Amino acid sequence: MATSCGAGEIVNNFCSSIEGNVLRKGSEEYKASLLNRWNLDVQNAPLLIVFPKNINDVVKAVNFSRECELDLAVKSGGHGISSACVNGLLIDFSKMKNIKVDPDTKTVRIEAGCTLGNLDDETSKFGLHIPSGHVSHTGLAGLTLGGGIGHLSRSLGLTSDSLLEITMVDYKGDILVVNEETNPELLYGMRGAGSNYGVVTEFVFKLHPVSNVYLGTFVYKHDNCKDALVKLGELASDPSTPNELSCAISITPEGVAVMAIYNGTEENGKEIIEKISTFGSPFVSRINMIPYVMLQKVIDDKVPHGLKYYQRGPFIKDSLNKEIVDIIIDSYNSHPTKSGAILLTHLGGKVRETPKDFSSFAHREAEYQIILLSIIPSDDTKQAIRQWTVDTHTKLSKYCFGDYSNTTDGSQPMTLVYGHCYDKLVELKNKYDPTNFFHNNANIKPSLDASNNM
Repeated sequence: MATSCGAGEIVNNFCSSIEGNVLRKGSEEYKASLLNRWNLDVQNAPLLIVFPKNINDVVKAVNFSRECELDLAVKSGGHGISSACVNGLLIDFSKMKNIKVDPDTKTVRIEAGCTLGNLDDETSKFGLHIPSGHVSHTGLAGLTLGGGIGHLSRSLGLTSDSLLEITMVDYKGDILVVNEETNPELLYGMRGAGSNYGVVTEFVFKLHPVSNVYLGTFVYKHDNCKDALVKLGELASDPSTPNELSCAISITPEGVAVMAIYNGTEENGKEIIEKISTFGSPFVSRINMIPYVMLQKVIDDKVPHGLKYYQRGPFIKDSLNKEIVDIIIDSYNSHPTKSGAILLTHLGGKVRETPKDFSSFAHREAEYQIILLSIIPSDDTKQAIRQWTVDTHTKLSKYCFGDYSNTTDGSQPMTLVYGHCYDKLVELKNKYDPTNFFHNNANIKPSLDASNNM
């Protein structure tokens, strides 16, 4: 903390000005709050945790942090691995969870503290949803600002593709409304690299009619899944495969699970889901129509809050062929602690069909995103897990490209994360955050001379 803000009276005055709540370092409530996040391997020990009640509290927190030269970090659902600070100020949005659905315009206005589950529960009352992630306890804000990959990406696009408007606080403490009419260039940046430009307090999304999905769940043993995955890869990359179909693959200690998700009616999805059921010899084969909100919670208990995780999430440019499948399965079987998972999300469809200049998500041509995820059972296993992750990524390097800001481990250059969008994002950084005040993220650094031209 800078000397000018070191006096207790200044801190007291700031805390008393906040309409929400502020926790100071060392209190029992403070300690409990720090444990309320997904990945406890993240080092996070701020001096102050601010729980804003409204946007005015956020303005005060940003101004105080800037004036006192405090590192600023932001927490929504707590899944982020890079939004953390030591001896800084953490804005925790868990008290700002208002949601307002307008069924006539098919839009929703939602505050930054909501999880995907909060949103799904509310919009499902109207048979409407946005395409989001895979786990209901993920924070909507972080997912959206990084792009937003999930179960319905092929049929409805990325989460950020449905983003119409945001309200945010910039580094100067000014409130900005960002949409296609006001600050459209910034909206481009917020759809994929948004944590670099400000603190978002509210989102407006376009909603889509979704109620139930037709789901095929097929689980294989590790030693007899390869042929089935190759056939699945051929089907998934066939140009005639409808956008309504998405195939999520999870390789875990329990087996190799394929969720064949059809966003539509049983009548329309039956033929293709039943075809997938004939691939290989699954020891679990189940086909049923389920509510979308149930789909979003299927793997919640597999990746709970409060553990230590390590992950990396590049993209695969090709369909699943025999070599890719061999590398993935053989690598999984060599995991040093057997506490890992390999997750593949089927892309293409609406993700690829959306124009490249629509947003700052750079990897629309990918066939899959792959996440190499590990639970860290003890600190002495961390290095072996990291090495396994690097080795697996290296073995797949012939087929992999890029990196995803929401799952990066931070070791990859940001030019890989943001690809062809990078130069334009630097220009936006120069304009909207020339001092790199917002840097606890998948960080885009401004040009060296940007702060001198303020």
